[in-house]
Amino acid sequence: MSTVGYLRVSTNETRQTGRGQRKALRDAGVERIFEDQASGSKSFRDRPELSRLLEEVCEGDQVIVYSLSRATRSLSDLLELVAVMEGKGVTLKSLTEGQVDTTTPHGKFLLSILGAVAEMELEWTKMRVRSGLEAARAQGRVGGRRPKLNFQQVELVKTLREEGKTVNAICDLLSVSRPTVYKALAA
Repeated sequence: MSTVGYLRVSTNETRQTGRGQRKALRDAGVERIFEDQASGSKSFRDRPELSRLLEEVCEGDQVIVYSLSRATRSLSDLLELVAVMEGKGVTLKSLTEGQVDTTTPHGKFLLSILGAVAEMELEWTKMRVRSGLEAARAQGRVGGRRPKLNFQQVELVKTLREEGKTVNAICDLLSVSRPTVYKALAA
C-alpha cells in the first residue's frame, strides 16, 4: 500500500505554481507526486500525469489531492474518476475538503456535494466572463493585445516603405519587430 499525490496548476494562471500544493501533500505523508499543468475544465483522461498515476496505482493505494478542484471541475468527471479508482481498489482523499475520503459513506456523499458545487462555480465564472466580454463589446472595446502601432505610425510605415526605406530600417526607427512592420504594410 502506498500513498501518492496529484497536483495540477492551471495553464491560464501563469504565475501559479504547485509549491503550496506540493508542500501540503508532502506534509500529509505523500511518497510520490504526479503533477500536470492543464486547464481545470479538461477531462481527467486528457491529463498525462493523472493518466499515468491511474495506471500505476494498485489495490490498497491512496491518492491524495490538495483540493477536489485540482483533480477535476466537473461533477460527472469527478464521479467517473472516483469510479475508476474504486474499480482498482484505490481511495481518494482531499486535504482541503477535510471529510472527503472515499473509504467512508460520509466521504462519498460529501464528495458528490463538493463536486457539484465546484462545477456550479466553474459555470458561474464562465457566465461572468461572457457577460463582461459582452458588456465591453457593447461599449466598443474588444479583447486582445493592443496594437503596437497607432494609425499615424501605420501610415508612417507605409510612407517610409514607399520612399524606399528597408523593413529593417523602419524596424529600427520605430523600435518594432519585422512582423509588426509587415502587418502595418498589409493594413
